[in-house]
Amino acid sequence: MKIIITGATGFLGRNLAESFHGDGMEVIATGRSVVIGDALRKKGIEFNKADILDLTQLNNAFSPADCVIHCAAKSGPWGKYRDFYEPNVVGTRNVMKACKNHNIKKIMFVSTPSIYFTGKDRYNISESDPLPPRQKSHYSKTKLIAETELIALQHEVFKVIIFRPRALYGPYDNTIIPRILRLAEKKQMPIINNGQALIDITYVDNFIDATRKSLTAPDNAWNEIYNISNGDPINVKDWLAQVLKIFDLPFKPKNIPESVAKIIAGTMEFVSYLPFIKKEPSMTRFSVGYMAKSMTMKIDKAKQKLNYSPHVSNQQGFERYAQWYHSQGKRVL
Repeated sequence: MKIIITGATGFLGRNLAESFHGDGMEVIATGRSVVIGDALRKKGIEFNKADILDLTQLNNAFSPADCVIHCAAKSGPWGKYRDFYEPNVVGTRNVMKACKNHNIKKIMFVSTPSIYFTGKDRYNISESDPLPPRQKSHYSKTKLIAETELIALQHEVFKVIIFRPRALYGPYDNTIIPRILRLAEKKQMPIINNGQALIDITYVDNFIDATRKSLTAPDNAWNEIYNISNGDPINVKDWLAQVLKIFDLPFKPKNIPESVAKIIAGTMEFVSYLPFIKKEPSMTRFSVGYMAKSMTMKIDKAKQKLNYSPHVSNQQGFERYAQWYHSQGKRVL
């Protein structure tokens, strides 16, 4: 089986490329980082440098394949709308065009469950639940546009699977766990609403297993949207405490009410807009709300249609990440 992965020099795409190559699949990795591309080549993975905003580069990087797994995107709670729209919408259009040019009929698209976020607690969200009338971030808005365009084309051109994984972490992650470790360097770790928000998290190996099973899934499993997680919601306070315990770091939480955190975040956003600052705020009102409110998802559909069963628990995921982290010669504090 031949697989093309966009964004293969990012956290998720790199894990997918290495794992599927280890399975014996033919993998073509595409991305922008030459350094990480060289690292993939050293593992025996074919790497073709390509920016998804450059259709010519993408066409040259692609070739006939069984499936494209589209991971390349701009994520985050901060930035101009255009900065998200171009990679997430225009880039996805280019991926679809390149697939048509090479007669590739199957696309897996990595979206986001942040499109479910309403600013209120939500539990057991299913893929068929109504979406909020207005998206709360540029990231979620542009991901939803890309989803909609893929869905519109799927019946006439492609077979499509859309994944909505929550809080992915694992080897090469430079966002979630590293951020927790950086916060641990402070005298006290700020947590919002005492860290009682209940959330889903997803170890990367579980997500890879979902994609692996999708590759051989029957036709009736395609043209669908799937929530993916570890299937074991955890509150934020316990999450932080467990991670820090594994790294043998103290957990000294400092509670901040959500209302206060939003005022602080709003001030940070205002300062960041100043022309002589030009720096992303360390906290935004969206990120405050996203961590302050409970949001859990049903994964029954993935279990039923993809035979998905998360095999790495929250605790095992933290331990695996710590082992990888130390194997890279990294130190904490």
